[in-house]
Amino acid sequence: MQNEKTSVLVLAQCDLTMRETLNTRFGTQCAFTFAENGEHPTAEQLRAAAVIFGEPSEAQLAQTENLRLLQLTWAGADKYTRMENLPQSVVLANASGAFGTIIAEYAIGSLVALYRSFGRYWSNKQAHIWQKYDHAETISGKTALVLGMGDIGANVARRLKVFGAAVLGVKRTAVSAVPADFDEAHTLDALDALLPRADIVIGCLPNTRETAGLLTAERLHAMKAGAVLVNVGRGSLAGTDDLVSALQDGHLGGAALDVFETEPLPADCPLWDMENVLLTPHIAGPSFGGSADVQNTIWHICMDNLERYLTGDPLKNVVNRSEGY
Repeated sequence: MQNEKTSVLVLAQCDLTMRETLNTRFGTQCAFTFAENGEHPTAEQLRAAAVIFGEPSEAQLAQTENLRLLQLTWAGADKYTRMENLPQSVVLANASGAFGTIIAEYAIGSLVALYRSFGRYWSNKQAHIWQKYDHAETISGKTALVLGMGDIGANVARRLKVFGAAVLGVKRTAVSAVPADFDEAHTLDALDALLPRADIVIGCLPNTRETAGLLTAERLHAMKAGAVLVNVGRGSLAGTDDLVSALQDGHLGGAALDVFETEPLPADCPLWDMENVLLTPHIAGPSFGGSADVQNTIWHICMDNLERYLTGDPLKNVVNRSEGY
């Protein structure tokens, strides 16, 4: 009697080439069902799935009966760590490692845009106005505080160093040695002492109990006068009202924000109308439909973990649900 194939339900965007790759590599061991691009898996497909690639809804998870591995195509997993419909018997894994480069380039690009007033020049271009502005800053010589020293934070730090910045890092757990891309490494309890030193603060943190609301109104105002905030982690890092206040009173010199306390950002939020604020709709690290390099890395992570699942080897990128990442 032949062993029954492992049922794998693919909810993530998967083109014909990748479907062929999956079937060629795992076809003798796995039966793949592809339900993406708006297609909805049937109740039978959900019940049968032992492995899911992608991001099922809570209602879909409630219909699973044999699920053993939920492999996300996102780095952030907080949506699923809070779900009651995801049994502890299901291993939750994320796609950490796929987004460091593209998010770090967003962070550096947004800093340059703020320091060189690109937003004002873009507005002038639309209005056909030829006008020069005296204000210009460089990343070189600045002190940058990177909140989060994981894959994204390390990639941000590496590029800041290339631009000539001194880089301070903060992470939740104790640091035994300072990583090569940082000049200093600290735990979160040192944050209040570090903020006044920073010309640039870059948020690369997940959404956890410890990080939600970490940048309070007091801490935003503890930052160096004229400092710039970039947030590419989670919008829960700082409250919208506190950000607006610190920008309106001139304490913060500017901000580049890809994530927000409430998404979509309400149309009446004052941040929209601030000349020194760059806003984007949570696109710094697109999973599918954006960078082919990111997409290929995500699939490499998915296939590597599927291989490990089938052979019984330890999985990578396993999310600690109590920690939230």
